[in-house]
Amino acid sequence: MDVKDNSVDSVPCVKLSRLIGPDTTPLAVAFSGGGDSTALLSLVLKWARGRPVHALIVDHGLRHGSCDEARLALKRAVAMGAGAQILTCQWDGAIPTTGIQEKARNSRYHLLAKACQAIGARKLLLGHNQDDQVETVLMRKNAGSGWRGLAAMSERASYPVWPIVADLTIVRPLLFCTRAALRRYNRNNRLVWIDDPSNKNHQFTRIRVRDYLAGKANCQQNLLIMAKASREVVREEREGITQFIQMFTKIYEWGGVGLLAGFNGGKFGMVAEALRYLIPAISGHAEAPNVQKRMQLARKLRHADFGGATLGGVQFVPRKHDILCVRDPGAVIGRAQIATLPALKLPANNPAIWDGRFKLSSKLDTVTIIALGAWEHKIPGDYRALLKTIPKAARPCLPLFIMDKRICHIPFVDDPASVHGFGTVSLVRTRLASLLGHCV
Repeated sequence: MDVKDNSVDSVPCVKLSRLIGPDTTPLAVAFSGGGDSTALLSLVLKWARGRPVHALIVDHGLRHGSCDEARLALKRAVAMGAGAQILTCQWDGAIPTTGIQEKARNSRYHLLAKACQAIGARKLLLGHNQDDQVETVLMRKNAGSGWRGLAAMSERASYPVWPIVADLTIVRPLLFCTRAALRRYNRNNRLVWIDDPSNKNHQFTRIRVRDYLAGKANCQQNLLIMAKASREVVREEREGITQFIQMFTKIYEWGGVGLLAGFNGGKFGMVAEALRYLIPAISGHAEAPNVQKRMQLARKLRHADFGGATLGGVQFVPRKHDILCVRDPGAVIGRAQIATLPALKLPANNPAIWDGRFKLSSKLDTVTIIALGAWEHKIPGDYRALLKTIPKAARPCLPLFIMDKRICHIPFVDDPASVHGFGTVSLVRTRLASLLGHCV
């Protein structure tokens, strides 16, 4: 549904309620002080009605005066009624001179993820508008993107940084509002904003595209139609893959996945696309292997004499009735040219993500987490008996809770005393749902 230029005030009531939901967790708004984020913060504060709203201001430190602009944005966000903080990019060595926008984006997303984690926000709101969407579609079209790229930005998306956060969702409520409408909203509400000088820098592809699109209403509309059609194709594709995975896999609470007989019987393309989502969900990696490697594995899985494989940090182990997919032990406990996963000092009452696969917690501050395989020779006999409930291939990559140089807990195997408050949750389901677009 397109939003007319004069209806920006109506956006939050419909969009925010649908996109965010009724829970009371804090909301985070990426706030630059520019025209789009100023309108977004104002609209969110009107809608939130006392729900905590935090303006997160990133100072990239890429040009003179950026720190002054960040402080001005902070002052204005506080005056609007939001909590606010400045996040400063720390560049290793010199400030980058090539690939600036991509490097700034990566740094920004990492800072925002950590800030959201610290304040307990599960939704990060971004001020991307309809004009941004049009520009993105044209840039991707010019780069030769297929329908997935042309789908461009969605109103809700999984956070692009993993594994810093496990349950953070990006929300873009203004994708159907034009840039002009948002500026008009600001003027009508007596809101002032900062004009970023980089928005006039023709060194950046986006700015050149923006100038090209100016005044070309028909071109802009056609690009929006293209994006909408592409998103529909992507949605249907993901629904099909979701159904395929639900029918032909079994997810185990300890972090493994079984590929049932029907999985290997699927079309090669479907199997390869299912692996695109399953592999990072099981391995904890940020991305999946490329399509050529996934297709090669899809063909191998179908052979009756399949003897096992490793791809993307996942080990595929043939069993009598299925193929077990578990974390690659060598990636966790080390092998040639791959170091052992470092030990994790688990903070008390502060859950942490280990190996991108488990969310761990403890009431104690003296707990260290290591891989079971790194201590296998030290596991007592009573624990060894209990471990038989977990498939042998999966055991080396389980987390061990260590205190005073002894094992005090093996998740999914023993039942620790509740006084310690040990907690372990596999992130396979959460990660898989997020990758498939079913944001949590």
